[in-house]
Amino acid sequence: MQPLLERLMTTFPDAVRGVEVDAARNEVTARVSAARIVDVARWLHDTPEAAFDHITDICSVDYPNDTERFEVIYQLLSLAHRRRIRLKVRITEDHPEVASVTGIWKGADFMEREVYDLMGITFVGHPDLRRILLPEDYGEGHPLRKDFPAEGRGWRSSFPFIPRLDEAPEEQSAEGEIPESEKQVYRATEQPSSTRRREELLLNMGPQHPSTHGVLRVVLELDGERIVKATPDLGYLHRGVEKLAECLHYMQVIPHTDRLDYVCAMTNNYAYVRAVEKLLDITVPERAEYIRTVVAEMQRIIGHLFWLGTQALDIGAMTVFFWTFREREILLDMFEKLCGARLTLNYYRIGGVDSDFTPDLVTRLKAFLHTFPDKVNEYNQLLMSNRIWVGRTKDIAVISAEDAINFGLTGPTLRGSGVDYDIRKYEPYGAYDKGEWEVPVGKRGDTYDRYWVRMEEMRQSARIIAQCLDQMPEGPIMADVPHVIPPPKAKVMRDMESLIHHFIIFTQGFKPPKGETYCGTEVPKGELGFFIVSDGSPRPYRLKIRAPSFIHMGAFDHMARGYLISDIITIFGTYDIVMGECDR
Repeated sequence: MQPLLERLMTTFPDAVRGVEVDAARNEVTARVSAARIVDVARWLHDTPEAAFDHITDICSVDYPNDTERFEVIYQLLSLAHRRRIRLKVRITEDHPEVASVTGIWKGADFMEREVYDLMGITFVGHPDLRRILLPEDYGEGHPLRKDFPAEGRGWRSSFPFIPRLDEAPEEQSAEGEIPESEKQVYRATEQPSSTRRREELLLNMGPQHPSTHGVLRVVLELDGERIVKATPDLGYLHRGVEKLAECLHYMQVIPHTDRLDYVCAMTNNYAYVRAVEKLLDITVPERAEYIRTVVAEMQRIIGHLFWLGTQALDIGAMTVFFWTFREREILLDMFEKLCGARLTLNYYRIGGVDSDFTPDLVTRLKAFLHTFPDKVNEYNQLLMSNRIWVGRTKDIAVISAEDAINFGLTGPTLRGSGVDYDIRKYEPYGAYDKGEWEVPVGKRGDTYDRYWVRMEEMRQSARIIAQCLDQMPEGPIMADVPHVIPPPKAKVMRDMESLIHHFIIFTQGFKPPKGETYCGTEVPKGELGFFIVSDGSPRPYRLKIRAPSFIHMGAFDHMARGYLISDIITIFGTYDIVMGECDR
């Protein structure tokens, strides 16, 4: 990496203001002049020695007391060289503008719109710069700025009065009538070389549609039944986790991560605590790492079972839904035994896990693994013999490997296009490097290949769990870091003096080091990343969530064009999106 950084500074001596290498966290940051960000970004993308072809995330941080108030941060990944780099530019409050990089990475479209919406930074040259999570007529500012209160500003009071349903609407005067041209549903244009008339229909799908996986609205422009354009309208299910995190202790953020991807809450917990541990340089005990890996793979199976059952149900195969939920219930029963909950679980802790894996759970899990591969074969046999399933998944929503990378896709959506990228292999964590398992990779990049990847991933998850159970060592399940982690329950009960000592240290003030870190985790939907900026206080100064559901929706229009209205349902499903994670 060092030769590349030297060449970068030599090529752009007036643009690169400095380079920081954090060897402990394996992170590289380059501070770049805002006026030259496009030049530097294009060089990093096009130069073979760099090949930063994957746009992982774009976010921003507000420093109200600085002359250059806003900082825009670009997280880039080179798949070929397996390394990351972070670009940072500073801009002033008077001119909060920076050039758009959408001409280099298509995935920057939604990412830049989010920064514009929530922080108020303008990206010059963006093809469609408008709000993305908030209403377009939202006039109360930008919520992620530090001068915006966490409780909001009561913007609803400024909206026009909406009459009750039992009140008769006032009659509209002739002056206030809608022009006849605006009442037309169809927009017709004459073909230049033909007398045939071409009609385009504007159709709303969602947010109340049962197949939109929560509350998602998509505006479809249609030519007959063919999709000309599909524009996602997000922001119906606000979580506000990034803003809330600025008011919470690091430990208090964990339950909020459950509510992101509520189908796979355990993996959200895992991704967040890993980011905090990376920031604090905490070493997790070996037994805890094995338990975390087992639980994460149990959650991966649960997530893929949920996806397969609902995807099959959307397409019309009801039996698969009942079968997948049968196995899902068995694993949820184990979660309930492990931590007392089934959906929003709050089990992972900074430095370890909340409770140990008991011998009874090991026995029950091994019994499940003994029969599960045969169950996966049953799902596959049932669907592969269903011509409707095959007809509605093969050659549908095809995306090439190059486009998938350029849009920043990850997880099964990226691997279905033939890209062998899995963080568990690229940047091993937990106990993933202790066993033997493979990363399933598709070929065509269609809906069927993404289905096949998830089916194979469930088999690989079962392999990982079985090996972890056999290899699991004895030992503690929490790191001994008293200024960060409260004392364990067992120690509290047997040693009151130790309890008092630990809590005095803990309550005197948890002060993490100043700095920042990005940590990506391979969750069932893709790469879930947390970018944390610490100012040394007990609360994150800035917490940015890189949600795969949001990133994947940026490619929705690209993958939907040219297909039929009925294919929209399978395209929703092929991402495995959850809107709580998408809207955050």
